[in-house]
Amino acid sequence: MTSWTFCDQLGEDQGTIGDQEAHHLLHVLRIALNAPLTLFDGRGTEAQAIVTAVSRRDLTFRILSRQQHSRPSRPSVIVAASPPKGDRLKWMVEKLTEMGVDRLVLLHTQRTNETPGDTRVDKLRAHAVAACKQCRRPYLLDILPLKPLSSVLDERTKSLGSGQLFIAHPGGAALPGQTSDLTHLQEACVLIGPEGGFADEEVVAAISAGAVPLSWPETILRIETAAVVFGALLMSRCFASRPISPAGS
Repeated sequence: MTSWTFCDQLGEDQGTIGDQEAHHLLHVLRIALNAPLTLFDGRGTEAQAIVTAVSRRDLTFRILSRQQHSRPSRPSVIVAASPPKGDRLKWMVEKLTEMGVDRLVLLHTQRTNETPGDTRVDKLRAHAVAACKQCRRPYLLDILPLKPLSSVLDERTKSLGSGQLFIAHPGGAALPGQTSDLTHLQEACVLIGPEGGFADEEVVAAISAGAVPLSWPETILRIETAAVVFGALLMSRCFASRPISPAGS
């Protein structure tokens, strides 16, 4: 299998790869002249290419063929999560990418402590690229910078007719029967709170905006675990051929 490499400019028949991608190809994989490459741009384009020149810091390629991957024929799955600390956020980005979640919104709530700036978000996108390379995903996880819960609720309210909003909160259902099949919607979004959970007034505001409360039976999940668990549950409902029974049924 040829090396899968990220290159955000695949419109021309020739191009150059530099920076971290070039370092990995040249000094880790020891890519040489005339070696084959599989390139992807994170927007669905995959290209077969050949290396035409190498230097210490970059390499040049020529594209032999291209193919455009279609978006999955299912609703978009969005996870809006209060950022966990340190490497836990990196892990969350990697796993959501591997799962196929479409968008991660970094959510600011009353109890949010971690507030990643633009530089951190750029690094998170680099982790998403690495995860795409690992799992052969042609579309990047869309990562949105820190956004207030109120803004997310306003956006969800406007699109309620085409989507469904959920909120992870103790005491909610394990996924109510009436939402067992999400395949007819354009998108499904789940809100994940910070350590300590959402404030009571935030839960009320989310439910008023149409959010359905969800919970995991018996235990309280950490932020990154909840993001993966509930993201996976929504993914399964977007592909659902038969309902998943609520816990305890």
